[in-house]
Amino acid sequence: MSCRSYGAKRIATRRVETIIRPLPIAMAVLATILFGGGCTFDASRSDRLPEDGAELPILRQWSRVHSHETRTMRLAIRSAADLAMIPLEEFDVDFSREMVLIVTLGRVPSDQYRVRIDGLRRERGQLIADVRIIEPPAGAPLVVASPYCVAVTPRCDLPVRGFATRPPPRQRTWTQSELRPPRE
Repeated sequence: MSCRSYGAKRIATRRVETIIRPLPIAMAVLATILFGGGCTFDASRSDRLPEDGAELPILRQWSRVHSHETRTMRLAIRSAADLAMIPLEEFDVDFSREMVLIVTLGRVPSDQYRVRIDGLRRERGQLIADVRIIEPPAGAPLVVASPYCVAVTPRCDLPVRGFATRPPPRQRTWTQSELRPPRE
């Protein structure tokens, strides 16, 4: 073999290596784009991320007039431990495949307030929840209420705009009274 043909063979081998080395990285990037990362959205498969602008289905949803929560919150809950920190009725969620969106209105002056989550969509690397608050008609009776809405959706680790992942810490609103000396 001449030096010239050996050099040409070495150059050809380098060209192939230059093409092959970045191939695993390119395949990983392509798989992330095609199959997503962090969502179990399923139109026909459970490992695909919805495309930008696509809707995620709301699997189950319910609203109630009275919660034991007096704070206004918007939460995207992805674990049973975080859900246990919120004083709502118990319900079943498979956190390996599902997540929970919770909207509370805090204390309101009428039991005719309602809250709903009308949709959830992906937009530029985050999820957007369409929250609708229905106010009571004029002249509705004054009744203290604390409405909330719970929506169970396919699990997705993308952030939900305007939603926290854990409830805020509780603020103490009372102080212990001073001990008085006994009466004589």
